[in-house]
Amino acid sequence: MSSLTTLLASTETDGPRIFDAISGIASSMTTIFSFAAIFFGAVFCIMGVTRLMRTAGTEYSSGWGHIGAGVVVMATAVFLPWILGSFDQLGETDPTPSAKPSSTTSPEPTSTAAPSTAPETVQEPADLTWLLVVLGIIGALILAAVLIWILIAATGRARRSIRAARKEAEVERAGRERIATAWQAFHDRHNELLRKIVHSETDWDSLFFLPALTDPNVPQTYAMLRAMRAAGTQRDTAGELPANLPLDVDLTTLPYPKAVEAFAVAWDAAERNARRLGQKGVPHAERKLIKEIRTLLDMAENAAASSTERSLAYRRAQKLIESLETVHVPEKAIAQLEERQQLMITAN
Repeated sequence: MSSLTTLLASTETDGPRIFDAISGIASSMTTIFSFAAIFFGAVFCIMGVTRLMRTAGTEYSSGWGHIGAGVVVMATAVFLPWILGSFDQLGETDPTPSAKPSSTTSPEPTSTAAPSTAPETVQEPADLTWLLVVLGIIGALILAAVLIWILIAATGRARRSIRAARKEAEVERAGRERIATAWQAFHDRHNELLRKIVHSETDWDSLFFLPALTDPNVPQTYAMLRAMRAAGTQRDTAGELPANLPLDVDLTTLPYPKAVEAFAVAWDAAERNARRLGQKGVPHAERKLIKEIRTLLDMAENAAASSTERSLAYRRAQKLIESLETVHVPEKAIAQLEERQQLMITAN
């Protein structure tokens, strides 16, 4: 009986000490886990922000998962003290003292004492400074994350705008270069057609074997000459590339390219007609005369012949050319023949 009484007495004496120890451990763990949660939450947020900055401006951005995990971990710094603080309530003792049973019986009767009211214990308010600090840190980190997100979003949008502007400028430049190249192609084609005209008017083989190509009395040739003059007029008045043309413009609808296209079509028609006719309209006697003229021209241009032979060949060929009736010899060909004769005389 005495051992049981001793055990109960020791329990009543050491119980508050055990709960005080547990309360101290809980308080220490609260501080440690709170700072650990803030640290690891900040690490997760930094990792998330780093991923966002790396993937900014791309279609797939990652990092929000890390930021969310960091916010959740830091939020545990608020709720963890409430969980661990439950040990403080277990360690609180009843402020009303309990009566201890007496082990000995008093031989003398005692008078009953008037019950006295135990003084009420006033519990001091808990110090919540650490909670305010933790909430401030979490709020600052959340605000920093929001500001960083805004900065990253603005930077990504600016990068996309810059890339779009550069791409648009490249498309614009490529379109302008394409239009300028196409416009220059019309000038080159015009020059090539003019060279063909000059060749047909100065080449003796073309003059003698394709006489319809230089005869304005032939309808196809006349239409070609008119188209040539129209293209020349358009080059003088509208030969420059107009400014501020749309990129999808059809240049063939503009006056000068349209005139060049018409000139090319007319030339092809006149050349086909001349090749089809050949020397059909040239009389037999004049064909023999053309053959003699061609022989004289070959002699006049032969460097192995003497100057006298060449001079006589030039004069004889010129007289025979003037006697042609069905073959039209342009003035350019006659002027070229006279120029060659003059050069030969000057050289001698």
